[in-house]
Amino acid sequence: MTDKEVTLARVNTGRQMQHMSDREYLDREYNNQAKVKNFKNYVGEWRALSATARSEIPNVKVLTYDQKSGQKLDLIFPLEGVTESLPVQVFFHGGYWKALDRELFYFVARSFADYGIATAVVDYELIPTIQMPELIRQCRESIAFLYRQSERLGLDNANIHCFGHSAGGHISAMCLATDWSQFAADLPDQILQSATGISGLYDLEPISNCFLQDDLHLSNEDVSELSPAYLDAPANGQMQIIVGSEEGPEYAKQSESLYRKWEPISLSPINMNPYNHFTIMSAFADPTSAPAQMVRQVIGSPEEGVRS
Repeated sequence: MTDKEVTLARVNTGRQMQHMSDREYLDREYNNQAKVKNFKNYVGEWRALSATARSEIPNVKVLTYDQKSGQKLDLIFPLEGVTESLPVQVFFHGGYWKALDRELFYFVARSFADYGIATAVVDYELIPTIQMPELIRQCRESIAFLYRQSERLGLDNANIHCFGHSAGGHISAMCLATDWSQFAADLPDQILQSATGISGLYDLEPISNCFLQDDLHLSNEDVSELSPAYLDAPANGQMQIIVGSEEGPEYAKQSESLYRKWEPISLSPINMNPYNHFTIMSAFADPTSAPAQMVRQVIGSPEEGVRS
Protein backbone atom coordinates (compact mmCIF):
# COMPACT_ATOMS: atom_id res chain seq x y z
CA MET A 1 0.00 0.00 0.00
CA THR A 2 1.37 3.42 -0.93
CA ASP A 3 1.72 6.28 1.57
CA LYS A 4 -1.18 8.04 -0.13
CA GLU A 5 -3.39 4.95 0.18
CA VAL A 6 -2.44 4.64 3.86
CA THR A 7 -3.40 8.27 4.47
CA LEU A 8 -6.74 7.86 2.70
CA ALA A 9 -7.45 4.63 4.59
CA ARG A 10 -6.85 6.41 7.90
CA VAL A 11 -9.22 9.20 6.90
CA ASN A 12 -11.96 6.76 5.86
CA THR A 13 -11.49 4.64 8.99
CA GLY A 14 -11.78 7.74 11.17
CA ARG A 15 -15.07 8.64 9.53
CA GLN A 16 -16.48 5.13 9.85
CA MET A 17 -15.55 4.85 13.54
CA GLN A 18 -17.21 8.17 14.29
CA HIS A 19 -20.24 7.49 12.04
CA MET A 20 -19.87 11.01 10.72
CA SER A 21 -21.09 12.64 7.56
CA ASP A 22 -18.47 14.20 5.32
CA ARG A 23 -19.44 17.67 6.55
CA GLU A 24 -19.26 16.67 10.23
CA TYR A 25 -15.90 15.01 9.68
CA LEU A 26 -14.41 17.98 7.85
CA ASP A 27 -15.83 20.45 10.35
CA ARG A 28 -14.10 18.55 13.14
CA GLU A 29 -10.77 18.16 11.38
CA TYR A 30 -10.44 21.80 10.31
CA ASN A 31 -11.69 23.35 13.55
CA ASN A 32 -8.30 23.93 15.14
CA GLN A 33 -9.77 26.08 17.89
CA ALA A 34 -11.84 23.12 19.06
CA LYS A 35 -9.04 20.58 18.64
CA VAL A 36 -6.48 22.51 20.69
CA LYS A 37 -7.34 23.56 24.22
CA ASN A 38 -6.79 27.19 25.21
CA PHE A 39 -5.97 28.23 21.65
CA LYS A 40 -6.49 31.90 22.57
CA ASN A 41 -3.46 31.63 24.83
CA TYR A 42 -1.31 31.09 21.76
CA VAL A 43 -2.48 34.33 20.15
CA GLY A 44 -1.59 36.15 23.36
CA GLU A 45 1.77 34.41 23.38
CA TRP A 46 2.50 35.50 19.80
CA ARG A 47 1.60 39.09 20.65
CA ALA A 48 3.96 39.06 23.64
CA LEU A 49 6.74 37.35 21.68
CA SER A 50 6.44 39.94 18.92
CA ALA A 51 6.59 42.83 21.38
CA THR A 52 9.83 41.40 22.79
CA ALA A 53 11.25 40.73 19.33
CA ARG A 54 10.67 44.33 18.28
CA SER A 55 13.05 45.48 21.01
CA GLU A 56 15.55 42.70 20.29
CA ILE A 57 15.57 43.18 16.51
CA PRO A 58 14.71 46.87 16.00
CA ASN A 59 16.07 47.45 12.50
CA VAL A 60 12.89 47.35 10.42
CA LYS A 61 11.39 49.17 7.47
CA VAL A 62 7.60 49.30 7.12
CA LEU A 63 6.93 49.33 3.40
CA THR A 64 3.78 49.66 1.28
CA TYR A 65 4.21 46.92 -1.28
CA ASP A 66 0.95 47.29 -3.19
CA GLN A 67 -0.33 50.73 -4.15
CA LYS A 68 -3.70 49.37 -5.23
CA SER A 69 -4.63 47.93 -1.82
CA GLY A 70 -2.25 49.90 0.38
CA GLN A 71 -1.01 46.71 2.03
CA LYS A 72 2.27 46.76 3.95
CA LEU A 73 5.07 44.48 5.01
CA ASP A 74 7.69 44.65 7.75
CA LEU A 75 11.19 44.15 6.35
CA ILE A 76 13.25 43.15 9.38
CA PHE A 77 17.01 43.22 8.97
CA PRO A 78 19.42 40.82 10.68
CA LEU A 79 21.33 41.76 13.81
CA GLU A 80 24.54 42.37 11.92
CA GLY A 81 22.77 45.24 10.16
CA VAL A 82 22.00 46.10 6.57
CA THR A 83 24.57 44.73 4.18
CA GLU A 84 24.45 44.26 0.44
CA SER A 85 22.65 41.29 -1.05
CA LEU A 86 20.94 39.78 1.96
CA PRO A 87 18.87 36.62 1.48
CA VAL A 88 15.26 37.15 2.52
CA GLN A 89 12.56 34.87 3.91
CA VAL A 90 9.03 36.18 3.26
CA PHE A 91 6.43 35.07 5.79
CA PHE A 92 2.67 34.75 5.18
CA HIS A 93 0.54 34.32 8.29
CA GLY A 94 -2.36 31.93 8.78
CA GLY A 95 -5.89 32.54 10.03
CA TYR A 96 -7.85 30.70 7.33
CA TRP A 97 -7.51 33.73 5.03
CA LYS A 98 -9.98 35.64 7.21
CA ALA A 99 -8.23 36.49 10.47
CA LEU A 100 -4.97 37.73 12.09
CA ASP A 101 -2.38 40.18 10.76
CA ARG A 102 1.35 40.75 10.50
CA GLU A 103 1.59 42.54 13.86
CA LEU A 104 1.30 39.18 15.67
CA PHE A 105 4.17 37.57 13.81
CA TYR A 106 7.17 39.89 14.09
CA PHE A 107 8.69 37.20 16.31
CA VAL A 108 9.42 34.91 13.34
CA ALA A 109 12.41 37.18 12.63
CA ARG A 110 14.09 35.55 15.63
CA SER A 111 14.63 32.47 13.45
CA PHE A 112 16.70 34.46 10.94
CA ALA A 113 18.15 37.61 12.55
CA ASP A 114 21.23 35.82 13.95
CA TYR A 115 21.97 34.19 10.62
CA GLY A 116 22.34 37.10 8.21
CA ILE A 117 18.85 36.65 6.75
CA ALA A 118 16.27 39.41 6.35
CA THR A 119 12.64 38.62 7.17
CA ALA A 120 9.61 40.13 5.43
CA VAL A 121 6.34 39.72 7.36
CA VAL A 122 3.45 40.42 5.01
CA ASP A 123 -0.04 41.77 5.61
CA TYR A 124 -2.84 41.08 3.16
CA GLU A 125 -6.51 42.00 3.11
CA LEU A 126 -8.79 39.38 4.55
CA ILE A 127 -11.89 37.61 3.30
CA PRO A 128 -14.74 38.72 3.13
CA THR A 129 -13.39 42.24 2.44
CA ILE A 130 -11.84 40.69 -0.65
CA GLN A 131 -12.08 37.25 -2.25
CA MET A 132 -9.40 34.62 -2.73
CA PRO A 133 -8.11 35.66 -6.19
CA GLU A 134 -7.40 39.21 -4.97
CA LEU A 135 -5.80 37.90 -1.78
CA ILE A 136 -3.39 35.80 -3.82
CA ARG A 137 -2.68 38.74 -6.16
CA GLN A 138 -1.71 40.91 -3.20
CA CYS A 139 0.64 38.28 -1.79
CA ARG A 140 2.26 37.77 -5.17
CA GLU A 141 2.70 41.53 -5.39
CA SER A 142 4.68 41.49 -2.12
CA ILE A 143 7.18 39.08 -3.71
CA ALA A 144 7.35 41.12 -6.90
CA PHE A 145 7.91 44.30 -4.86
CA LEU A 146 10.87 42.82 -2.99
CA TYR A 147 12.37 41.59 -6.26
CA ARG A 148 12.02 44.97 -7.96
CA GLN A 149 13.27 46.91 -4.93
CA SER A 150 16.01 44.47 -3.96
CA GLU A 151 18.96 46.70 -4.83
CA ARG A 152 17.54 49.68 -2.92
CA LEU A 153 16.72 47.50 0.08
CA GLY A 154 20.00 45.59 0.17
CA LEU A 155 18.45 42.26 -0.77
CA ASP A 156 19.73 39.54 -3.08
CA ASN A 157 17.04 39.12 -5.74
CA ALA A 158 18.46 35.69 -6.55
CA ASN A 159 17.95 34.52 -2.95
CA ILE A 160 14.27 35.19 -2.18
CA HIS A 161 12.32 32.49 -0.33
CA CYS A 162 8.90 32.32 1.30
CA PHE A 163 7.16 30.31 3.98
CA GLY A 164 3.80 30.34 5.65
CA HIS A 165 1.69 28.70 8.31
CA SER A 166 -1.71 27.10 7.62
CA ALA A 167 -3.42 29.41 5.09
CA GLY A 168 0.01 31.02 4.72
CA GLY A 169 1.33 27.65 3.54
CA HIS A 170 -1.28 27.73 0.79
CA ILE A 171 -0.22 31.27 -0.14
CA SER A 172 3.45 30.30 -0.19
CA ALA A 173 2.78 27.37 -2.53
CA MET A 174 0.68 29.60 -4.80
CA CYS A 175 3.55 32.08 -4.98
CA LEU A 176 6.01 29.34 -5.91
CA ALA A 177 3.57 28.15 -8.60
CA THR A 178 3.43 31.63 -10.17
CA ASP A 179 4.69 32.24 -13.68
CA TRP A 180 6.08 35.64 -12.79
CA SER A 181 6.64 36.67 -16.40
CA GLN A 182 2.88 36.33 -16.87
CA PHE A 183 2.20 38.20 -13.62
CA ALA A 184 4.16 41.22 -14.88
CA ALA A 185 6.17 41.77 -18.04
CA ASP A 186 9.25 43.07 -16.19
CA LEU A 187 9.70 39.89 -14.13
CA PRO A 188 11.53 36.62 -14.90
CA ASP A 189 9.76 33.26 -15.04
CA GLN A 190 10.66 32.42 -11.43
CA ILE A 191 11.58 34.72 -8.54
CA LEU A 192 11.46 32.33 -5.59
CA GLN A 193 14.17 29.84 -4.80
CA SER A 194 11.98 27.93 -2.36
CA ALA A 195 8.72 27.87 -0.48
CA THR A 196 7.93 26.09 2.79
CA GLY A 197 4.46 25.21 4.00
CA ILE A 198 4.02 24.77 7.76
CA SER A 199 0.86 22.67 8.31
CA GLY A 200 -0.37 24.14 5.05
CA LEU A 201 -3.60 23.83 3.07
CA TYR A 202 -3.07 22.92 -0.57
CA ASP A 203 -6.42 21.46 -1.65
CA LEU A 204 -9.32 23.89 -1.27
CA GLU A 205 -12.04 21.32 -2.00
CA PRO A 206 -12.42 20.08 1.61
CA ILE A 207 -12.23 23.70 2.77
CA SER A 208 -15.16 24.52 0.50
CA ASN A 209 -17.12 21.60 2.01
CA CYS A 210 -16.77 22.50 5.69
CA PHE A 211 -17.80 25.32 8.02
CA LEU A 212 -15.11 27.61 6.62
CA GLN A 213 -17.06 27.97 3.39
CA ASP A 214 -19.68 29.98 5.26
CA ASP A 215 -17.15 32.81 5.43
CA LEU A 216 -14.86 32.11 2.48
CA HIS A 217 -17.48 31.64 -0.27
CA LEU A 218 -15.03 29.79 -2.51
CA SER A 219 -16.24 29.33 -6.07
CA ASN A 220 -15.61 26.23 -8.16
CA GLU A 221 -13.04 28.27 -10.08
CA ASP A 222 -11.29 29.22 -6.86
CA VAL A 223 -11.00 25.57 -5.90
CA SER A 224 -9.70 24.42 -9.29
CA GLU A 225 -7.42 27.38 -10.06
CA LEU A 226 -6.14 28.28 -6.60
CA SER A 227 -5.47 24.84 -5.12
CA PRO A 228 -1.72 24.18 -5.44
CA ALA A 229 -2.45 20.43 -5.31
CA TYR A 230 -4.31 20.77 -8.61
CA LEU A 231 -1.60 22.77 -10.37
CA ASP A 232 1.40 21.46 -12.26
CA ALA A 233 4.67 21.49 -10.38
CA PRO A 234 6.67 24.66 -10.97
CA ALA A 235 9.55 24.28 -13.41
CA ASN A 236 11.98 25.80 -10.92
CA GLY A 237 12.31 26.21 -7.17
CA GLN A 238 11.91 23.82 -4.27
CA MET A 239 8.88 23.05 -2.10
CA GLN A 240 9.38 21.99 1.51
CA ILE A 241 6.37 20.53 3.34
CA ILE A 242 6.22 20.35 7.13
CA VAL A 243 3.20 19.24 9.18
CA GLY A 244 2.74 18.95 12.92
CA SER A 245 2.38 15.38 14.19
CA GLU A 246 -0.69 16.35 16.25
CA GLU A 247 -2.59 18.01 13.40
CA GLY A 248 -4.80 15.06 12.45
CA PRO A 249 -5.41 13.10 9.23
CA GLU A 250 -6.76 15.92 7.07
CA TYR A 251 -3.64 18.03 7.49
CA ALA A 252 -1.48 14.99 6.75
CA LYS A 253 -3.60 14.38 3.64
CA GLN A 254 -3.18 18.01 2.57
CA SER A 255 0.60 17.71 2.75
CA GLU A 256 0.63 14.36 0.97
CA SER A 257 -1.57 15.67 -1.84
CA LEU A 258 0.84 18.47 -2.67
CA TYR A 259 3.88 16.24 -2.45
CA ARG A 260 2.37 13.71 -4.89
CA LYS A 261 1.47 16.45 -7.38
CA TRP A 262 4.76 18.35 -7.03
CA GLU A 263 7.06 15.41 -6.37
CA PRO A 264 9.70 16.56 -8.92
CA ILE A 265 10.44 19.69 -6.87
CA SER A 266 9.23 18.68 -3.39
CA LEU A 267 11.00 17.27 -0.40
CA SER A 268 9.09 14.42 1.21
CA PRO A 269 6.63 15.76 3.84
CA ILE A 270 8.15 16.03 7.29
CA ASN A 271 5.86 14.96 10.13
CA MET A 272 7.29 17.00 12.97
CA ASN A 273 6.79 15.82 16.55
CA PRO A 274 5.33 16.92 18.98
CA TYR A 275 3.70 19.98 17.43
CA ASN A 276 0.04 20.89 17.11
CA HIS A 277 -1.38 23.61 14.87
CA PHE A 278 -0.34 26.43 17.20
CA THR A 279 2.83 25.18 18.86
CA ILE A 280 4.46 24.66 15.47
CA MET A 281 4.01 28.38 14.83
CA SER A 282 5.32 29.34 18.27
CA ALA A 283 8.47 27.32 17.52
CA PHE A 284 9.74 30.10 15.27
CA ALA A 285 10.40 32.24 18.35
CA ASP A 286 13.26 29.80 19.06
CA PRO A 287 15.94 29.80 16.34
CA THR A 288 17.21 26.43 17.59
CA SER A 289 13.84 24.70 17.13
CA ALA A 290 13.50 22.03 14.46
CA PRO A 291 11.00 24.02 12.32
CA ALA A 292 13.25 27.10 12.34
CA GLN A 293 16.29 25.06 11.37
CA MET A 294 14.40 23.35 8.53
CA VAL A 295 13.33 26.68 7.02
CA ARG A 296 16.88 28.07 7.24
CA GLN A 297 18.37 24.98 5.63
CA VAL A 298 16.66 25.61 2.30
CA ILE A 299 18.49 28.95 2.15
CA GLY A 300 21.78 27.21 2.78
CA SER A 301 22.47 29.46 5.79
CA PRO A 302 25.37 28.52 8.08
CA GLU A 303 23.96 27.25 11.36
CA GLU A 304 26.29 29.37 13.51
CA GLY A 305 24.54 32.61 14.37
CA VAL A 306 26.22 35.88 15.25
CA ARG A 307 25.44 35.29 18.96
CA SER A 308 26.70 31.68 19.00
